[in-house]
Order: sequence, then structure tokens, then C-alpha cells
Amino acid sequence: MGLKKFALIILFLIIAALPALAQRDSIGLTTIVSKTEKLPAEHPFEKVYLHFDKPYYAVGDTIWFKAYLTIGPTHLPSGLSRIIYVDVISGRDSIVKSLKLSSKDGVAFGDVTLSPKIFKRGNYHVRAYTNWMRNFGPDYFFNKTITVGDVYDNTGDPVISFTKTEKNKDLLIKAAVFYKDRDGKAEAGKKVNWTIQNDDETVSKGKGTTDKNGLLTLSFNGNQLNSSGTASLVTVIEPDNKNTITNTFNLKPVFEATDVQFFPEGGDLISGVRSKVAFKAINPAGIGVNVTGSVVDNAGNEVATFASQHAGMGIFPLLPENDKNYKAIVTFPDGSKSTFDLPNVQTEGINLAVNNNDPENLFIKIATNAGYFKKYQNKGYYIIAESGGTICYTGLATLHGLVYTGTVPKSRFPTGILQVTLLAANGEPLSERIVFIQHNDALDLSLNTNLPTYSIRQDVKMTVAAKSKSLPVQGSFSVAVIDETKAPFDEDAETTIMSSLLLTSDLRGYIEKPAYYFNHSDSQTLADLDVLMLTQGYRRFSYTDMLADKYPPLTFLPEQGMDISGTLRTSSGIPVFNGNVSMNLAIRNSSENATTDANGQFKFSNVFIPDSTKVVLSARSNGSNNDLMIMADVATYQPVKKGYDDPGAITDIDSALSVYLQNSKKQLESSHVLKEVVIRGSRPVHVNYTSLSGLSPVPDQVLGPDILKDCGFDFEGCVLGRIFGLWRRENHYYIKKDYDSGNHTPLKFFVNGLALDDISLANINPADIESIEVYLKDGVARTMQFYDCNGIISVTTKDHSFTPKTEHSVDLSLLTSQNNVVTLMPKGFYKARMFYTPKYDQQNAAQNGTDLRSTIHWEPNIITDKDGHATFDYFNADGRGTYRAVIEGIDSEGNIGRYVLRYQVK
Repeated sequence: MGLKKFALIILFLIIAALPALAQRDSIGLTTIVSKTEKLPAEHPFEKVYLHFDKPYYAVGDTIWFKAYLTIGPTHLPSGLSRIIYVDVISGRDSIVKSLKLSSKDGVAFGDVTLSPKIFKRGNYHVRAYTNWMRNFGPDYFFNKTITVGDVYDNTGDPVISFTKTEKNKDLLIKAAVFYKDRDGKAEAGKKVNWTIQNDDETVSKGKGTTDKNGLLTLSFNGNQLNSSGTASLVTVIEPDNKNTITNTFNLKPVFEATDVQFFPEGGDLISGVRSKVAFKAINPAGIGVNVTGSVVDNAGNEVATFASQHAGMGIFPLLPENDKNYKAIVTFPDGSKSTFDLPNVQTEGINLAVNNNDPENLFIKIATNAGYFKKYQNKGYYIIAESGGTICYTGLATLHGLVYTGTVPKSRFPTGILQVTLLAANGEPLSERIVFIQHNDALDLSLNTNLPTYSIRQDVKMTVAAKSKSLPVQGSFSVAVIDETKAPFDEDAETTIMSSLLLTSDLRGYIEKPAYYFNHSDSQTLADLDVLMLTQGYRRFSYTDMLADKYPPLTFLPEQGMDISGTLRTSSGIPVFNGNVSMNLAIRNSSENATTDANGQFKFSNVFIPDSTKVVLSARSNGSNNDLMIMADVATYQPVKKGYDDPGAITDIDSALSVYLQNSKKQLESSHVLKEVVIRGSRPVHVNYTSLSGLSPVPDQVLGPDILKDCGFDFEGCVLGRIFGLWRRENHYYIKKDYDSGNHTPLKFFVNGLALDDISLANINPADIESIEVYLKDGVARTMQFYDCNGIISVTTKDHSFTPKTEHSVDLSLLTSQNNVVTLMPKGFYKARMFYTPKYDQQNAAQNGTDLRSTIHWEPNIITDKDGHATFDYFNADGRGTYRAVIEGIDSEGNIGRYVLRYQVK
């Protein structure tokens, strides 16, 4: 459905002459419309959504995702930008993984290996955006918290509580921290160092020891702390294995209590004008709290009562009176009470109200009081409704009475958030309301299996059907199949393509469980969604700014591809005009040439550069080239927003993810290695190297090039995900089962028969590998004893040579060149790996071992045909119970959809 459907419609709410609109201080409706339409024309809004295979993960897992990039209110696949950035940010506000993805037809694919070298237990902020989206600020990026558990250590999440007292104007805070291991056993006798920090500044510190119950108590003065929510308590505990465990606790709860805010419909309480008042109660963590209460005037008379209906939100009617103020007496779940002021009553004013209950029409009401009417009788007003920056409706009204009503068909608007604004004749916004338009026009998606139920390891053949308005559509979709018994989750707390593109991407602030509003299609949900609209801020743009020609500055341009640019100068700094600069990519034997302009600048546009690819710039073809130097331009990066706060983030990770982590632990402890990854009938490669000739003639596991082909450039992530039982701790690799049994002797890596330190492993490109052989038992020559290791992993490259790289991850920003040849390694495009699942047949379906996968299948690139169909297949794992398949995606017209299928495995 394109933008043309929502053509500008002029509706006269009242048929009357509008002499007031001709006055000098008025602005014509055409002017307002043209200035408003300039925004989507010159500043179109892009959105990114990431579909993940699972709601949470464990260290050592791989995150699989697909990116959808849309533009405009009807979510057309965007061709404005063709580069999507995905950053994974730790709780300490540092980027731990960054991907640059090439987008085609509005989609891109990616994955992140949660290597123990980089990732620890905690909550990670994932953001996704385009360079163009940076013009509008990070609030409108795709933002999601991913929780990562850890089965590699036995330290549980500590529980903390605070008490505070005031003494001689000092705020004394006492913290009680209870430490336990993952099995719930108290961590007694642990030495703990703690610090109190304002951002990065330490304002207090101390030491302590946990008692027999694992309890640590500490006290500090709260007067010197930053109450904005950036103050934190950091504890460092050193377990028996000498690996420090750090925990950070936000001190925001110390300073804040449950807050209740009140939002009159239209913006103001106006004397004599009955209106709806919405409210929202949230605790210090930002989560809704269900409350009850009453509203009293300044004489103590009760004028209204209220009770929250969902997530701490609710609504009540109020008829404000002049010369009165109002207070709300709120009762919290624990029985305590607090008093809050309602907004002040305006003696004069005009108010816009919208009733969204009817499925076919919006009912708009304009109401004022006698004082305002007397001053502005017969004045003209504008009503404008916009969605995603595009005006979908305009209306004209004249103030002939205290109340006017009008009806607007909802067919004028697309599904999503609609901003309805009442403006004075001079363009000044007077009252505003946002509503959610729901047409139930999402894609009709379905998944169908070839059998009603399945057995373990059985082949599943799945069919996709996609329709829009009963007609088949071609589109791009992704499907994730998980064993729901191993990865249970609250569906209302998920991030979905519906909740993201239609709701959260347009609103600032936290929305609790946004999927709730799309998972339950009933009158109660619609009423709850309308209250959310009354309490949530929406400020994609301001009419005041646009009428003053103040638009967001366009600092960042859309990217169709990577650009390599710079300046060619002489050694004395003089720009070289009409100079020649060549560019060569190490991955292919070809060159491109560029000519410098009068400022010595050159540019190679829309270059496709894979990640970890060397780029060589040369000016040697110029005369007197020894006197020339190339200065490459520095790439700009999106800074990290400090203190990203997600109230919905999981805090007690071990408890919340206990079922999932127990399964992950079983996977580590299992000794099963899939038969198909073992290469038979060939002579082991290690016998070619004298240093390894004494090993067993039969490897415990062999990985061939067919298994390694989808590893991208991440060797460590590749071997961690494919060599069973391999575990990284600090800077060494171990067999997890042996490590847990007390054998802390690491494994040893060999490349082409040469011993290699573990730090150099990052320099191995999986694409260069011929095979990896794993040996867990020593041979007659006692090779492992000689090298003091508990296993050997022998890597053989295709050309039997290996030279560690010296410019690993060099960035353009680190470059300072002073010669006529420059070698760069810019951040290139990431090549997503293929999701790997075993294939079972009649001979190996019953083989010994256990297949404990939680993500059963990930199919990111499903394209339906002209009949709206697509098929794929995969094999179940050994888990019995409910398997959950989720399909999400978009068609070429911007229609989005989601469908969930569950089937049983017995």
C-alpha cells in the first residue's frame, strides 16, 4: 500500500465563511501543508527492525538475526540507504561488537558469536540504524536489550536491597548484598571490594567479607551522589578459581520513589471543560505499578476516583472548576499512600479530544469555555492529522459555539500512530492528541507442517503462505524455530516486527511489554492502547519548528555503498589538482582510479569491501610521486549513549534463564559429536608434521572445509561453535568437562605443525583452513605431556603456510599517512554465516548421543513466489514437547506480518 492512497483531503467540519482566516496574523492552510510536507519529502523517516532467533542467549551461543529496513508511514522496503549498522553494547557503555551490513531490497542478514573472550553474563544493548537515521537521534534507532547468561562459572546473581536514613542532614545509605552460586548455595567468606561511583568518578570505596549466609553489608554517605540515575555501586568478588566477578548496581532506587504522572487529554485542564485525564504510575525501575486513588479539590471534596487498568495506567473523567486546584491521593499495592498534584487549571482555553472506540471512524471534539469563546468567537482553526510525517487529513473549523464535533473515516489513515493537532489561524499549536489506528490489515501469514505431530530427529517439511487482502503476495520473510521447553518466554515481552515498526519506533520513552497490544485483539487491549497513547510522548516533529522553517539538520547522508576518500598533497601540504589515485582491494586483482579536484580531494564511491579486507591507495602513477602523500578521510562513528536504561531488562539472570542455562550446561557436558563432521577414509593430516606424528592415528573430531565455509572471519567464534566441549577461560582454551573436574591444563593449538599462542588465533582466516583435527587422548610419544597440554587442535591451511597478520582490525581513524602508498583495513561488510543443523537419516537418526539444540532452525531468507508460497525443511532435535515457529516479514508494498505456529514433538 503506497503513499498515494493517503492523498490530501480537505474536510469542512462546519460549512461557514471564514473571515478570520484572512486576517494579517493568519497563515494559510496551503502554507502549513506545504511546510509540513517538506519534512517527509526532504527528511523521510527510515526504520530498522531486527528479527532474532531467540529472546535470550548464553555465552558461547550465536545470535542469529535478520534486519528489515523500511521508509515512510507505509513501511516500504527502503532503497534510500543500503548500509545498516548493528552495534552490541555492554552494560559499561562500550561497543563489544559492531557489524556493517549490506542491505538489498530492504533486508540484510547477520550473526554474533558470543565468544567467552568478549562476552560475559549480563544485559547488552543492541542498536541498529542507518547513517541517514543519525540525523534524527538515537531515540529512533532500533533499540533492544539482549540478556546473556553464563554456564561457564558457578557464580549466581547477587540480590541487593537498600535502606536509607537521614542524620544531621546527611543521607546515610545501607546496602545489603546477598551472594549465592547458581545452585542457590551461599557464597560465604568471600572477600569483596566495593566502590561508589558518579559516572566514572569514585566517591567512596571499601572492603568487606560475606558472612555464613553470603551476606555483605556496607554503608556510605548519599549526599555526594548523582541522583540522576548514573550513580552506581560496583562490587568485585574473587572466587576460588581466582577469576574476579564484577557486579554493578544502579543506585537510582535509592533516590526515587514510585512516581505518578497525570496527562489531561489535549494537553491542559480547562475550567468548565470536561475532559479525560490519563495517569501512569511507575516504580523507580520504570515498571508500571497498579494503583488506586481519588482526586480531591482544595476544599477536600472528592471529585473523582480511579484505578489503573494496565501496566500502571488508567483514565478518569474530570470537570475542572475555576480558582480550584486538584490533588490525587494514590494508594500503592503495599497499602502506603502518597499525594500528587494534578496540572494547574487554565481559566481560559480550547481543547481537542478524540474518541477512537468506533472501528470505522474517529470522533473529534473541540471544546472551550465561555471566557475563551467570548474572546475568539468566529475565529478560524485548523485540524491536521499526520502519520509518519505525512499529512493524511486537514480540516477547517470556526468557533461558533462552546462545543463542535466531527467524524473522520479511519480509512483516511494508515495503521499506526496518528497525531491530531488543533492549530490557531497563525499556525500556533493549541491542543494535541495521538491515537493508534488499527485496521487489522497485517499480512495474512501462515506456517503449515506436513504432519500434525513429530518424533525426535524427524524431518519437518514446512510451507509458508503469504496473502494480503486474500491475494497472494511476494515478500521477504524469516522463520525461527525453537524448542519452547528449553527457552520459555513471556510473549507479551517480546520485540516483534509489529510492535517495533508500528509502535515503539515512533515513541520516545520506555513501553512496557509492547507486544501485548498486538497479541490480544479485543476491546480491552484497544482501550489499554488508547490509554498508552494518552500517556506516551510523541515528538517526531513540531509544527512550530516547521512553520519557522526549522527542520532537522542533515549532517549525515544516505549511503548506497562504502566510500573511500581522502586528499592528495605534496610534502609541503599543497593540494594536488588532477592527480591520479588508484585503489586496489586485496581480495581481487583489479584496480580503480580516481582523479583529484582543485582541493586535492578524491573519492571512490559505492565500493563493496568485505570485512577484514586490505585496501591499498597509491599515487605512484603521478610525476614526482616521491613528493606526494595521501591523507585518507576519517570515518565518523555513532557515539554510545551513556547509561542506556531498559526497565524491562532481566536483572536476576540466573533465575529467569534457569531452564535455558540448565540445557546449555547439559550441552557442554554431553560427549556426543555428530558423525557427519568426521572425515573418514582419509589419512590424518597431522602425520605430515614431525611435531605431531606421535598423536593417535584417529582424531576425536575433524572439521573439513564444508563445515568451516560459513565462519566468516571469526576463527575463534567458529571453533567455539563447532568443536564440542571447547571452552575459553581468560586467554586459554579448555575442555569444559575436564576443567569442571579440576583439570585446568589448557589445550594447545598447532597451525601446520607449528605451536601457536592462543592470542594469535584471531589472525587465522577460516576461509584459508583446509581442516581442523581435534585430539583429546595422548599418543604413544606422549606429545601432550611434552607440550604440557590437555589436548591438541591441529589446524592445516590450504596452502600449508601461515603468517600472523600485523594490521588486524586497523581502522581509518587510526591512519596518519605520510607517503604515496597507503594500506587501510576499513570496517567492511560482514558476511553472515549459514545456520547449521544436522541431517539425520534412517542410519544415524537413532545414533547415540543427545541433540540438545534450543534453536532448532533459523531460515532468514524466505522469498515467496507469485502464489505467495515457499517451502523449507529441517530436522528436529532430541527435545520432546512444544516447538515454536515464528515467521515475520514484509512484502514489496510495505505490508508487514507475523505468525506463530506450535507443534508437538513426542
